[in-house]
Amino acid sequence: MSDEMTFAQNEDGTFSAYDDTYDITIHCEAEEEQKKVIERLRATNWVPVSERLPDVSGTYQVTCMDGRIHRSTYAKFQSKLKRWELTGARSYWKVIAWMPLPEPYKEDKWEDVN
Repeated sequence: MSDEMTFAQNEDGTFSAYDDTYDITIHCEAEEEQKKVIERLRATNWVPVSERLPDVSGTYQVTCMDGRIHRSTYAKFQSKLKRWELTGARSYWKVIAWMPLPEPYKEDKWEDVN
C-alpha cells in the first residue's frame, strides 16, 4: 500500500479515494518475463465460447452443459471447421467454455552449490 492518496472517478462522475489494499503488483525484470507472466495468467482463465473460440486445433479443457448439469472434461477443437469433438455419451454435451491445457509438470533441477 502506498503513502500517497489516489482518486478514482466513479461511474456517476464523482471522485473518491482509491483503496489499493487488494491490488497485486507483479514485477518483471525483462519484457520476455512479462510476456510469460501474461500468457500464464491468460491460460488460467476460462474463455466462454460466446466470446471466442481457440485459434488453433488441439485438445482443451472444457466446461459442458449436460442438460442442466455443468461438467468438466477434455475435448478436441477443429479450428478449420470451428467445431468441438466430444466422443461417446459426451457427444450431445454443449461446450460453453474452454481453457488451454496447462504445461506438464516438470521437476525443478537444483544444482548442488557445494
